[in-house]
Amino acid sequence: MTDNKKMIQESGEKLKNALNEASDLPEKEQKKLNEPLVDPEGLDEANKQFLDDVMAKLENGEIDLHTPDTIINQDVYSKLGEKVQGETDLYAVTMLARLREIKDLHQFKNLVEQVRLTKERLEKDAGNIFKI
Repeated sequence: MTDNKKMIQESGEKLKNALNEASDLPEKEQKKLNEPLVDPEGLDEANKQFLDDVMAKLENGEIDLHTPDTIINQDVYSKLGEKVQGETDLYAVTMLARLREIKDLHQFKNLVEQVRLTKERLEKDAGNIFKI
């Protein structure tokens, strides 16, 4: 057996063993592992301001989540050397991927709020008509 095949087989066995051990966790521990991490304080002021600024630029079209040039200050960028411009280009692509994730999470938060508010508005007059 070649070294690669042996390594793959051993990795597969390790993964299988890890999955078997994970399924043996008590239900209480499994539930705890599935709960998302929550920061009870929410975003600090600097991050909240950053998020608000980014979301505003997304909404007004100043930033396009699929066009790296839209997050680069061209006046500064044009004065940089090739090496720094190349690094900036790579980071811009990575940052846009993260911004797309942030936007999706932000939309999720808004959707949850919309559903909750709609439920509360309808139940205000009709009573507890939903199971949620």
